[in-house]
Amino acid sequence: MKRVDILNSKMFPTLLKLAWPVILSMMFQNIYNIIDTFWLGKLGKEALAAPTIAWPVIFSFISIGSGFSVAALALVSQYIGSNQKDKARLYSAQVFSLTIIISVLFSLIGFFSENLLMLLNIPEDMFSMTNVYLKTILFGLPFTFVSFTFTSIFTGWGDTLTPMILSGISLGSNVILDPLLIFGVGPFPEMGVFGAALATVICRSFVFFIGIIIIFKGKGEIKIHYRDLFPKIQCVKKIFKIGLPSSFGQFITSLAFVIITSLIAQFGAVATAAVGVGQRVISIANMFAFGVAQASSTMIGQYLGAGRKNDAYKIVWKAAFFNLIVVGILCTFTFIFGREITAFFVNEPEVLLEGQNFFNIVSFSIPFFVTFAIFDNAFRGSGHTVVSMIINIIRLWGIRLPIIYLMGSSLGTQGIWYAMFISNMAVMVIAGIVILRKKWLEKVI
Repeated sequence: MKRVDILNSKMFPTLLKLAWPVILSMMFQNIYNIIDTFWLGKLGKEALAAPTIAWPVIFSFISIGSGFSVAALALVSQYIGSNQKDKARLYSAQVFSLTIIISVLFSLIGFFSENLLMLLNIPEDMFSMTNVYLKTILFGLPFTFVSFTFTSIFTGWGDTLTPMILSGISLGSNVILDPLLIFGVGPFPEMGVFGAALATVICRSFVFFIGIIIIFKGKGEIKIHYRDLFPKIQCVKKIFKIGLPSSFGQFITSLAFVIITSLIAQFGAVATAAVGVGQRVISIANMFAFGVAQASSTMIGQYLGAGRKNDAYKIVWKAAFFNLIVVGILCTFTFIFGREITAFFVNEPEVLLEGQNFFNIVSFSIPFFVTFAIFDNAFRGSGHTVVSMIINIIRLWGIRLPIIYLMGSSLGTQGIWYAMFISNMAVMVIAGIVILRKKWLEKVI
């Protein structure tokens, strides 16, 4: 696919041109999750709770690999901006190799899934299904890791269309496989929760193999060479310097979400199912925001690579304002129709009430969070991942978890929803202050 010429195009139209394929890719991913939620909801709240509990654990491990994806985007985009395409190809290959090695090692954790869930003290009625889902997804981690790496490499070059197409292929496959494997149709046996997880792994594998063909056999600019796959010490050091802070920061924040999910699980399947629905729906607003954020991150990297600091600073605020307006409108609907949205997935009275409470409290904090997402991606696109790491740790460990501890015991699940609201608002202010100081406007190549 042809990449967008960021450095020679108008700023805001370029942002939109880069963002819409990313938004669609994230929409595909969100629909992916909604499909799982919809079909598993037909099996009952325990089945629906399984991926809700499992995914924070999974993301704790994915976060390690995603740090290298952040390094790929920062390095590739800045080398493209400085017109060093050979270096961009080299680092694309190096990140790909490291991702494969690390993801295979991490997939072995699937053998210890039961031990992980025992540490979280998951209630007995949800333990078995959650374990099956978690174990299956963990064994398929290499496919997930590499799909993130492909996305970052293509995006760093200015091609957001190819990742969108790959996501569409994965989604289309999942739409077909999910009900077949969950309920058993024709020659397929009924697999329940295991079927949902297996469908996810199979669909990720499609992206894995197609991506490999494109990136090694394609005729475009992004084609990388097999000789560049062997790890080079200097390259590995630079990738780790940028990627490790991001990996550590995302791992620590994911660990916080594991604890938060564990706390919610203590309130039972009703609360867990409600937050599962809420997170899936709120992610519709987030997918738009993260699409714009990732597009702005690519532009920031290329602007800094070309020495255009003022343009890098300007695009942050343009993207932040655009995000704030659009997501604010979307979240108004989730506030008004929270009960109806929950009923689409699980039509049980207790879950409907809890879902409505979630949307009433959390909805208007999301515009604050998506503004923070722009700021955070500015730090990542510029390669200043230590700043991103520190702020994300503060958001969850310094603000959200202590508030949950203080308010959860007295207000129950409402205390958790309020903790989300307060932490989202506070982190936007903190990150905004750092953006205004402009110290992140230094390239890392």
